[in-house]
Amino acid sequence: MEYRRLAFVCNFGGPMDDPGMIRVLLVGDSPQLLIYKKHLMRNSCKCEIAECERAVWEMLAQRQFDLVLSLHTGQGTRSPSLVELLSGSPTTLFYALRVEVGYWWVPILRLGKECFGAPALRPSEFSRAINEVIEETKAEAKRNGPSTPLAITIN
Repeated sequence: MEYRRLAFVCNFGGPMDDPGMIRVLLVGDSPQLLIYKKHLMRNSCKCEIAECERAVWEMLAQRQFDLVLSLHTGQGTRSPSLVELLSGSPTTLFYALRVEVGYWWVPILRLGKECFGAPALRPSEFSRAINEVIEETKAEAKRNGPSTPLAITIN
């Protein structure tokens, strides 16, 4: 029940260190996430990792993230899903789908809007999509200035 209370007060507020910085939340405890973290950090993203559900809810209650990559779907738990928490926010959410070798990434939210039915992305496709997202987000931040929340879109 504590998770429901945290989700209710989650306002996606909190100051960002640098308004031009893309904030990414990586959810899970797989070494695979470290590969994405390195890639994202090389592209001027600030990455944080949450290994358990409780940490996710606490982090989301404190600050907004532009992109969330999750190895956990949250299904079968009594806490709200990331989809419920992030819907309507300017956040893009991907869930990882475990396959024989590695993960395919499924887009779930784009700018807080559901995009169910979008095709899963293989690792090579996902890397390209992330690069496009980063560049587009940086361009939008420059265009709109620091007072506008960053938005990540995936074509």
